[in-house]
Amino acid sequence: MIIVYESKTGFTKKYADMLAEKTKLNVYRANEITRISQDEDIIFLGWMKVGKIQGLNKLRKYRVVAVCGSGTAETAEPDSETVIARNKIENKPFFYLRGGCLPLRDLKGMDKIMLSMFVKILKSRKDKDEKTEEAILNIENGFDGVKEENLEPVLNWINAR
Repeated sequence: MIIVYESKTGFTKKYADMLAEKTKLNVYRANEITRISQDEDIIFLGWMKVGKIQGLNKLRKYRVVAVCGSGTAETAEPDSETVIARNKIENKPFFYLRGGCLPLRDLKGMDKIMLSMFVKILKSRKDKDEKTEEAILNIENGFDGVKEENLEPVLNWINAR
């Protein structure tokens, strides 16, 4: 078994490296997939954007046995069932890992434009709750939610195999 990951800002890579350290499994970036045998069992970690796990489609011809999605929210968004359906991973274990985000000022291009618009929408809400206020702060200032304990369900699954 090996670990393959897709990371844009480094948070998913942190999880892949942590998982590799704990399991002694080899870890590869998704763009190194040609170096991997199609018979190898793969745990895939990818960052999420609107419920889509980035990089997963690169591995459709490979034997992915479990999928981890990394996102900024406390739980998978829109929800785990939708993420599983949207990514066509109904027959595989899915684990959500809270990642993080870079501060808005450090983003570039379309990511910066889209998140700036999203923050503006959130700020304009009259009925801002605690979750909305937290989202605004996280996007504006960035945050790192990567924690070793978030990998426990994945490690338990690996150990039970």
